Amino acid sequence: MKKYILLSFVGLALVSCRLDDNLNPNKVLADQATPGLRLSGASVTAYAVQAGTMNGLGNAWTNAWSGNFATFGNPFTTESNLDITTTYRQTIFTDTYKAVTRFQRIIDFGATAPNYVAIAKIQKAYYMQILVDLYGNIPFSEAFKESDNPTPKYDKDVDIYKALVAELLEARALIASTPATAAFKVEATSDPIFKGNMVKWNEFCNTVMLKYAIHLANTTNADGIALRNQIISALAGASYISGDVTINPGYSNASADTQNPLYLNFGRLTYAGAVDTQAYQLMTASDHAVKSLQGDPSKITSGVTDSRIGYLFTTGVKYNGTAAGGATGYYGFPQGMTNDDYKVFLGYTVNDRKPVIGNFSFLGGNFVPASGASANGFLMLRSESEFLQAEAALRGYAGFAGDQAHFEQGIRYSFIFDYTQVDPAAANTTAANAAATAYIASAAAKVKVGWAGTVDNKIAAIQYQRWVALMNYNGIESYINYLRTGYPETPLATTTVKANKPWRLLYPSAEYSSNSANVPVVSQAEVFTKNATTPFIYK
Repeated sequence: MKKYILLSFVGLALVSCRLDDNLNPNKVLADQATPGLRLSGASVTAYAVQAGTMNGLGNAWTNAWSGNFATFGNPFTTESNLDITTTYRQTIFTDTYKAVTRFQRIIDFGATAPNYVAIAKIQKAYYMQILVDLYGNIPFSEAFKESDNPTPKYDKDVDIYKALVAELLEARALIASTPATAAFKVEATSDPIFKGNMVKWNEFCNTVMLKYAIHLANTTNADGIALRNQIISALAGASYISGDVTINPGYSNASADTQNPLYLNFGRLTYAGAVDTQAYQLMTASDHAVKSLQGDPSKITSGVTDSRIGYLFTTGVKYNGTAAGGATGYYGFPQGMTNDDYKVFLGYTVNDRKPVIGNFSFLGGNFVPASGASANGFLMLRSESEFLQAEAALRGYAGFAGDQAHFEQGIRYSFIFDYTQVDPAAANTTAANAAATAYIASAAAKVKVGWAGTVDNKIAAIQYQRWVALMNYNGIESYINYLRTGYPETPLATTTVKANKPWRLLYPSAEYSSNSANVPVVSQAEVFTKNATTPFIYK
């Protein structure tokens, strides 16, 4: 009998197992693990990739983050220089496949667990879309079979898109046809996202399908155009997420493994009496992000200030070599600066010590030790759903209307999200609404920021506002939208010799060593040339 070992999220779920000959009683086997035991672990491990390496890459390549030269000698060097290799962030590929394989094992249960299968199909489509958009052709039809096929073939990206949309449609059909009885109920303890609420899963499914349709907006591929039209037709009368899509299986500071992965990767780690501030100090705001949010004359936002900056980044003291220090404010480091640049940036000429900018962090200081480790993770924000609907209406998709209204709602929900991360009190929501109203009015006539100008200007404005809304939390989505639209406009680091940002990632070295007969050969030069090897379906 074939036996697969189920890797569960340490500390969050304890499961029992029977003893059999030659079985380890401390390990759970696939033929013993029900979908209810699998779902939480699969969801958590998948989100960990999104919140960690994907998020860091996206925030770096959309110039939202920079390396913190106040603490490290050469932080974020690869992200700035764009020296992309087959080992660069290869866990985006490898760890996503590991996570999606867990969803596939749930799908394999079939008719005996229809709601669990539907949830697994939705998350599979959500995460695989990111891989397709970053790599193009990847394993799919022969993937997820583990030892049965360790060398799967590579499928065309358009065929994968088609197959994933089919799974989303199957998920909707399963949810619609499954009786709301105890026998088919998804236990709240098994589902760290919607706690078994299948109405919300259906809304999330629709929103993921809409994202596929938007990502196909510019395709010239005949199959891609047909797929886009199929999605639009299928979404007639659909409802979309009505709140932020959160995940929390019981995150805590009991250990490194049990913490919210966003906090684990980028926060101040505090568990079992240990404190690790290096991750917290590695990244800081970029000069581009700070100036954009402050309405600096050098940016497209010139004259439009954005109070969300206070909930995205903290202020710091710009030390000038004296004990008292210099001015307090928001300081972002330019991507690509050197240690000498850093001294010039501070106006500091004494070389006997390295100056610092105190108390400067991303997330506006929201992830403090007392609460950061147990905070919710976020798969998708409601603001993103609104921006998707705004773009669908603007592009004339059948059944969509109110492009400006959705655009402004996206901004409003972004303000509410940022303002209430520390304290969800009603007073904060009121303040967020007032700030959003003022901001929308001040940005209204600003091309590529507010709802002004041509259709292309409005597409640019949607991407800029999405960038701000997802900043810190889901940077990879902003980067993929940048690749398909060219917006938001993001400057290159001063040290790079590349003419543009990467159009794709290189396949990981692990694939070249273990699946060499199937993995396409892509050179570093081709990474920086649009559609150099195979045209991407969404670009």
